[in-house]
Amino acid sequence: MILRRLVAADTTLSVVLHGLKVVVALLLNWIVLNLFAVADFVTWSVTSSILVVATASDLGIGQYTVTRLINTDRADWATEVSEGLSALLPLVLLAGLFVLVALDGPSTLYKTTMAILLAGRIVTIPFAAALNAANQFKIRKAIELIAYLLAVIAVGAIALTGSDIHWALLSLNATFLLGAGLTVLAASRYVPLRRGLAIAPPRKALEVFRAAVPFMANNLTGLLAYGGFIWLASLALDEVNLAKLAVLHGFVLVNLYQLYDVFLKARQADLVKPFWIRRYRMINWLVMGALPPAFVLFGRQALALIGNPVPIGMVEAILFGLFLACEMGNLFAQSVTQVNDQIAQRLKDYSALRVLLLMAFISPAMAPEDKHPLILLLTILSLISLGTFLYLLAGMAKIRSRCTDI
Repeated sequence: MILRRLVAADTTLSVVLHGLKVVVALLLNWIVLNLFAVADFVTWSVTSSILVVATASDLGIGQYTVTRLINTDRADWATEVSEGLSALLPLVLLAGLFVLVALDGPSTLYKTTMAILLAGRIVTIPFAAALNAANQFKIRKAIELIAYLLAVIAVGAIALTGSDIHWALLSLNATFLLGAGLTVLAASRYVPLRRGLAIAPPRKALEVFRAAVPFMANNLTGLLAYGGFIWLASLALDEVNLAKLAVLHGFVLVNLYQLYDVFLKARQADLVKPFWIRRYRMINWLVMGALPPAFVLFGRQALALIGNPVPIGMVEAILFGLFLACEMGNLFAQSVTQVNDQIAQRLKDYSALRVLLLMAFISPAMAPEDKHPLILLLTILSLISLGTFLYLLAGMAKIRSRCTDI
């Protein structure tokens, strides 16, 4: 019975669909890495990093909406989505301005187009939250798979015709916007579009904004650590070390992180129940224990098979494997904390600790050139990640103790 629940249809199908999306995403990155110049791959990675920062500028309102929907009668879902959408609108404008300022591009028209494509994706976030709350994460994954398949076709054609990398980035974000539109249509089964798209009174939007503060703080540090990972690193690392980190991030960290995130989000409604927290915690320890040796033994060889032009050293592989394990632990602990009202406020302090993760990106710029700045960066990232994971783990222990008292 327990095993059937852990591998329920939505979870299994979500993971399978995301696994297919990972394969297609790897193919997409392989096309850019091998059919464009290394400098173009760096441009692709840095630009994608900036866009993820902007796309995640909902500052936690999306996750707050999921939590609200899980704890609200389904008849009221449209109201919750409408209020979440209204709270997002000012952030959409800020995200567009951020892209215009931070993005490097051949023209103002290019940057404006990228900002518009991104803004269109952000407004769909509350509808995606409805699919999460309905345990229909598999629908989101199916749509994302379709978007990535279209992106592979478009980017592959651009590469084969020798066109500029910026055309590839435009096509990528156009397919993502198409996927976001399909997500809204899928969510209309649970949230009537007319009611969900209605603009709530400013007072309601402000209430959402205030109530989402714990999720905002956590989301801010998360989006900078993941979405802005390569962008931040580009401010301190030389091109060779940045290319190495871009390969590790784009081919390994992002895909494993998202795969694990799919597994957890597909059963998000279960993570408020101590019985299931214990089961998923055991799975998490297995994941964390397996990742470092697996990456050290097989990771570099796997990257070599895809034609990686910037080989990864053994010490870099060991440190990156440890960082992977700690970040998967953080993801699990965040997933539990976000949906548990008992300890959700703990995310504020957690986010302050995660700011230290951002400070780690300063370290390569302070290190002498002959002192392996990438190794120094990975060491500091691993130590900070371990500390923040242990902090949230202590909060989860309080859930267990309270349930024992009851």
